Amino acid sequence: MGVYDYHHDSGRSDRPEARCDVPLAENVQETRDVSPYKAYVEVIADFSSDGRMKPLRIIWEDGHRYDIDSILRVDRCASLKAGGAGIRYVCRILGQRVELYYEENGFWFVNRKTVEV
Repeated sequence: MGVYDYHHDSGRSDRPEARCDVPLAENVQETRDVSPYKAYVEVIADFSSDGRMKPLRIIWEDGHRYDIDSILRVDRCASLKAGGAGIRYVCRILGQRVELYYEENGFWFVNRKTVEV
């Protein structure tokens, strides 16, 4: 079941049309250049019958897979470091606290760890 967008259906939408001829990987590459602090990742998630989304595993850019041990908190929040906003999942992965974000455009990201100079 999806969300019906009246404005898009009526032709009055201000959103650009989705390009079906461009592979998803190319779209992700374009968005990766937005911020050096943002790392887009693949996520395997479970969806409950009431529509709740629960991320289970993160697949990093190099293909490494990390299971999410637990979800500590879920809230709507902005990433002050990387920019962007959406649903923030505060997770525990391999004993470390990780903030995983789900943006309204359907992409998942985590904040990159950067070396302070």
